[in-house]
Amino acid sequence: MTRARKLLPLLLLGLALGAVALLRVRIPLVSAEIPAGPKPVTNPMKGLVAWGENYRQDPYVAFAYVPVYWNELEPRQGEYDFAALEERCHFAQWRADGVRLILRLVPDTPTGESHMDIPGWLYDAMGGAGTWYDGDYGKGFSPDYENPVFRQAHRELIQALGDRYADDPQVAFWELGSLGHWGEWHVDTGAGIQPFPTQAVTDVYVQDYLAVFRPEQLLLRRPYTIGQEQGLGLYNDSFGLPDSHTQWLSWIADGYQSDQNGEWLPAMPDFWQRAPSGGEFSPREEDGWYFTGEQFATTLELLRQSHTTFLGPNAPVYGELTGAQGENLRTLLAEMGYTLGVRRCTLWRTVFSSVWQAELTWENTGLAPLYADWPIALELRAESGQTVWSGQIRAPLSDWEPGSHTIRLTLDDVGTLPPGLYSLWVGIVDPLTGQPGVALQMDVPRDAFLYCAASFSL
Repeated sequence: MTRARKLLPLLLLGLALGAVALLRVRIPLVSAEIPAGPKPVTNPMKGLVAWGENYRQDPYVAFAYVPVYWNELEPRQGEYDFAALEERCHFAQWRADGVRLILRLVPDTPTGESHMDIPGWLYDAMGGAGTWYDGDYGKGFSPDYENPVFRQAHRELIQALGDRYADDPQVAFWELGSLGHWGEWHVDTGAGIQPFPTQAVTDVYVQDYLAVFRPEQLLLRRPYTIGQEQGLGLYNDSFGLPDSHTQWLSWIADGYQSDQNGEWLPAMPDFWQRAPSGGEFSPREEDGWYFTGEQFATTLELLRQSHTTFLGPNAPVYGELTGAQGENLRTLLAEMGYTLGVRRCTLWRTVFSSVWQAELTWENTGLAPLYADWPIALELRAESGQTVWSGQIRAPLSDWEPGSHTIRLTLDDVGTLPPGLYSLWVGIVDPLTGQPGVALQMDVPRDAFLYCAASFSL
C-alpha cells in the first residue's frame, strides 16, 4: 500500500471532523441591552379583587372573590349546583374581562338572623353536631369540625370542586376557608362555641385541598405547620392597619401561640417564594385613609414587607380615589406582585443549520413571582413587519423571585432567511386567552403584548 493510500483515511477523517466543527461554529447576530421603562400598573394575576357577586368593569381588578356557600352548592347530597354558583358570581362575565377567581368555602357566616350555612341533609346526618350561637359576631350555626360525618362530606365536596375547577385557568387561588366564622379559622368561644380544633384536625381539611389543587394555589389565614411544609400561601384580611398588620408579620417571622386553642404555630418567613401573599384592606378604616399623604408611606411599606400579590374584595373601586390618593393607588398597584421584563437579548445561529439560539436575561422588579409557568412567545419579523417564524417555550416563571434570571432557548426550524433586517419579539402568553397578555417593563417598541427585544441584519 502506498503512503498516499495510507494517509487517505486520515485525511477523510480530518475533513469530516472539520465539517462537524464547522457546523458547530456560532455566528453571532445581535447582543442588545434593553432599558427598563416604567412599571406597568396592572397585569394578570396581580392587583385588586372585586366581590364576585357585584360584577363591574374595572381596569384595576385582576380577581373576583367567590364565596362558596355549601347549602347552595350541594342542596342534596352528591348533587352539585355549579350553575347557581357560577351565575351568582358572574363567572362568564369575569372571564370575558380576563378576570380570574379566588374562591373560599364558607361554612358559617354570622348574620343578624338565626340561620345555617351548611345543607340541611348534612345537619341531619351529623345529628345536629355543632353549636347554635348568638354572640358579638351575630347569629348562626358553628358545625362540629371534629365530627367524622362532616369531615367525610367535606372531603367529597372538595373533590367535586377539584373535578370542576382544578384545571380551569380562570380559577387562580383558594383561600382555605372550610373552618370557622367566614371561613377565617377562628370561632367566638364567648358565644358558647367549643374551641377551634388543633392541627391534628385542621390538617385533615388542608389535605382535602392538597389532594386536588396545587399547593401554590392555596392560602391560609395564618401560619400553620402544614403550610410551612407544603409551601402554601397566606392572606391577611386586616391589611394596612399598622398594629394588626405588624402582628401578622410577626407571626410569619417568629411563629406565635394561637389565641384559639393555645397551640404553638410555626413561622413561615419565606412562604411568598412558593405561594402568594394576599388579603384585603381592613374595614376599620375607609379605603381612602390608606392612601392619604400621612398614611401612604406606611401602606406601601407594609405591602413590600408582605410581598403582596392581591388585595380585596375590600379595596378601592377605580375612580373613587382622585388626586394624590389616586396616584398613590396606582403606585401601590404597580409595586405589588411580579413585574417582568427582558434586560438583555443575545441571538446567534450555527453555520449551515436552520437552528437558531437565543439567551434572554429577564428581571423581576416586583415583590413576588408570577406563581405560574406561563409560556414565553417568540416571533421573528422581517423589516416589513411580516412574521417569518414564531414559537413558544416554557420557562420556570414561578421560580423567578425579584432579581435577574437567564434562560437559553432554541428557535427550531427557522430555515434559511434572505438577507435583510429582522427583529425578535417576545411576550408572555396568558393561558386564559392563549395569546400574549402580560405587560412587560421594557422601554422598546411593542405590538399589543409583544415587545421588540432586538433588531439585527443578515
